[in-house]
Amino acid sequence: MDAKQRHDLKRDEFTETVLTLADRVAAKRRALVTAAVVLLGVLVVVGGIMTWRTRQANEAGALLGIALATAESPIVPPPSVAGATQTPGTFPTVEARAEAAIAAFNAVIERYPGTEAARTAAFHLASELLAAGRAEEAERAFAAIAAEEGNTLRGGSARLGQAEALLALGRADEALAIYNELAAARDGVLPQDAVLMELARASERAGRVDDARAAYRRVIDEYPQSLFVMQAEQQLAALN
Repeated sequence: MDAKQRHDLKRDEFTETVLTLADRVAAKRRALVTAAVVLLGVLVVVGGIMTWRTRQANEAGALLGIALATAESPIVPPPSVAGATQTPGTFPTVEARAEAAIAAFNAVIERYPGTEAARTAAFHLASELLAAGRAEEAERAFAAIAAEEGNTLRGGSARLGQAEALLALGRADEALAIYNELAAARDGVLPQDAVLMELARASERAGRVDDARAAYRRVIDEYPQSLFVMQAEQQLAALN
């Protein structure tokens, strides 16, 4: 092999190496571009979801605000003048207001299921069912919330609501069992002095005077700094 042939061979090898490197660089560039496009697409999707969730939360919160305002609307006796109408934003009875609030809270739950606003609305809905005299529905609603929320403030409050509904249904033993369970839960999320006061009042309503005295006494003895102490002392004195 003469010098020219050796030179041409080296040039071909060099050219092949350069072309191979160029192909590799191009392949990596295509991979990087593809990855960048995919990442951009993911960011767009995530951003869209976040924007949608924020808008949904805002809309749900606004609708919940309307429902809460309805539940707090003033009670104004119906007009006695012939042809006059009820003042806007008021209701003639507690029951009428409760029924309007029930419809409003149901709207939040149906339009925005799974949101925090819907969960809040569900609790208030149960309370309004009880206020409307629909104790059986209220008991089921509170029980469902308690089962879903567990050992949280809302879950514990739902248990209290369930007990109140059971009392309204005349099922005092079941109601008092819930109150006693909550009062015995030292690691519960509800303030124990408040739970004991509810237990005492429920016991009074059920005609269990001795149990009521014992619960009031526990508030006084175990929680001397409680805001409920004065009420407990007054109720205890009345029972004695």
